[in-house]
Amino acid sequence: MGVTLFREAMPPSTRPSDSTRTRLSPEERRQQLLRVTSDIIATDGVDNVRIPYVAAAAGVTRPVVYKFFPNRHELIKGVLEDFREDYSRRVPDVEAPDQDLDISTTARAFIDAACDTIEDRGSGGWQLLRSVGPDQEISTISKEFRKQLVQPWLAPLRVLTGVSEAEASALADVMISGAGEILQRWIDGEFSRQQVATLLERIILAVLIEFTE
Repeated sequence: MGVTLFREAMPPSTRPSDSTRTRLSPEERRQQLLRVTSDIIATDGVDNVRIPYVAAAAGVTRPVVYKFFPNRHELIKGVLEDFREDYSRRVPDVEAPDQDLDISTTARAFIDAACDTIEDRGSGGWQLLRSVGPDQEISTISKEFRKQLVQPWLAPLRVLTGVSEAEASALADVMISGAGEILQRWIDGEFSRQQVATLLERIILAVLIEFTE
């Protein structure tokens, strides 16, 4: 089932036009193909990622796509890995928190990182992150990425709440899952980015207050 991307808060989708037929550097072309594929996943679903479809959408020939991605599996995997790498560059370092950690500011930084990555790379990688499919390699990458999303919150949660490591992990999983549902509503155009950020901050703080009072 397709979705209408970012009707209210997001810039227009960067679907290819005649301008994409201009000569690009190899890295620019690779990034263009990843973004086109990401848009296809978001609007038409991962099952519609086919090399001829991607080539037509990008305004290039199939050999150009094959030059960078030997098959659709590598193309789909590339979208997910590209999304993960971009997100990882944006998130703050909270691996060694202290008692003065501002959880509201930190939460907003993670929310902004996710939103910025979706805006920059498209939501295809996000869709892959949230899906469970038959492709074992892509499922493994998605699982590792979800673990990566949770990991930075474990130490701050233990410091702030005094819960055990296992309890902190469960609490972080709940917070990340809830954030994922709300971010999806932004992607679908139901919320603005500001609404999402405000709502998520309030939810995170409400959960933490429950554990710290």
